[in-house]
Amino acid sequence: MISTPKIRGYVAAQGNRIVFLYRRSNKITYLISLDYKKEKFSLEVGSRFYGRIYPNRCDLSPDGNYFLYFAMGKSQQQYEKKLYCWTGICSPPKIKADMLFAHGDTWGGGGKFIDSRTLFIAPGMYPDFDKTKDERFHTYRIIFSEKPEYQYNGWASGHGWTISEFQIDPRHGPRYPIPKIWTKSNGRTTLCRCLNYQDFLKSKDGNTVGSYDLHSYSLKYGKRQIEHSLDPLNGVCKWADFDTKGRLIMAVGSEVSIYKNVGNLLKSRSDITFDFENYI
Repeated sequence: MISTPKIRGYVAAQGNRIVFLYRRSNKITYLISLDYKKEKFSLEVGSRFYGRIYPNRCDLSPDGNYFLYFAMGKSQQQYEKKLYCWTGICSPPKIKADMLFAHGDTWGGGGKFIDSRTLFIAPGMYPDFDKTKDERFHTYRIIFSEKPEYQYNGWASGHGWTISEFQIDPRHGPRYPIPKIWTKSNGRTTLCRCLNYQDFLKSKDGNTVGSYDLHSYSLKYGKRQIEHSLDPLNGVCKWADFDTKGRLIMAVGSEVSIYKNVGNLLKSRSDITFDFENYI
């Protein structure tokens, strides 16, 4: 069975960089960076990773210099052979960990940059490190916590999104509502991300729906806030966000397209498109 290429992006909140996970197959993922300055773009293909990277547990630092990820798979030779899964912090597009925290299972792992001085890592039930120890990574203080105020959202990534609607998980009742719709505005249009809840339940039950497939995206524009699906005729949008210039960035298959305005989007005329297959 041939895997469909899938992309997840991470926009630096205070920088001019986007980092992408390009899952080319179920066994190979590339780390790719896209730097931009005004109208100039520079794409660099970095490391090739054999194994699984969990896209909902990753994050990019505000300046775009560091990428935090949770992975499971074959470890590199310099790591202990018993290493099963780990949280790493790297300098993209290289995925070699500058700092690494081993986990004994996948209940925890990964985390989020809280701000330009703090990041949190979810230690999980059986961390192979001392979670009571104070740790630092360059200028960042590391917090090990499962508390809600630090907990990453299990179905979302990125910064600047607002949860606008919740839904009830029938397995846990109203005590533990989960997000349904997130919104993000560039001042002119509003980007909407919706959790496909039935697909989420299937993924929890062990079926084939994966972390890259849990969301659908749409755009609201104009005074009447007309809603337009971001799924093109030739595929499904797996990820979308605004860069720091307010441009829409969206991923379909192996391609990332950039739109300066809604008019170009409605005409299916991107200002620039990168097909990652042409760079690998």
